Amino acid sequence: MAVKHDPSRPLAPSLEALALLALTLPLALWLHEPSLWFLVPFALITLRRRDYADYGLDLSQRRRWGGLWFHLLNLALLALYAAGHLLFARWWLGSRFALTAPQSPHMLLFSQLLGVALPEEFFFRGYLQSQLNRTLGQRTGVLGVRCGLGLPLAALLFALCHIPLGGPAQVIVIFPGLWYGWLRERTDSVVIPTVYHALSNVLLKTILVSLS
Repeated sequence: MAVKHDPSRPLAPSLEALALLALTLPLALWLHEPSLWFLVPFALITLRRRDYADYGLDLSQRRRWGGLWFHLLNLALLALYAAGHLLFARWWLGSRFALTAPQSPHMLLFSQLLGVALPEEFFFRGYLQSQLNRTLGQRTGVLGVRCGLGLPLAALLFALCHIPLGGPAQVIVIFPGLWYGWLRERTDSVVIPTVYHALSNVLLKTILVSLS
């Protein structure tokens, strides 16, 4: 669902989102509390009495969440993402791979789903991307989905916000960020992007503990 573009206030939605980003990022880093990525925009949306569905918090559009083939293709993309990491580690770093499960994989998935993926997806895809779309519009079709510059800009900001956590190499997360942004537009929800974000994180952590 394309968001409403208000030509009378073209910059207001984006300026609001950037201001909230400038507030939330240092707070989340200082307090080591990723849930702030969810709580801060949720509080603003609630106080302004906006529709949560406009920001991807909507379970009524499950028919848009995709069928079997849609998710098989996305799982294949996830496998390619993992293969890229493995090839880089093997050929560039000279690491060896021996499959090793991370400790408490079920708890890891749960914590990644609710503690990391949901807050980040709600802020960057649900809130930030939607606000940027209100300024920039959604004029381009990408694989049958109407998108705008808000998608790559949100992915770029998502990547830049990861630099304090792991250095410049973290900008690589712009690529999964683009994928999650497309999923948000395709499904009109942050639910599916959250699931794939969590799966990506668990898969990456499994790869890291399996390398030597």
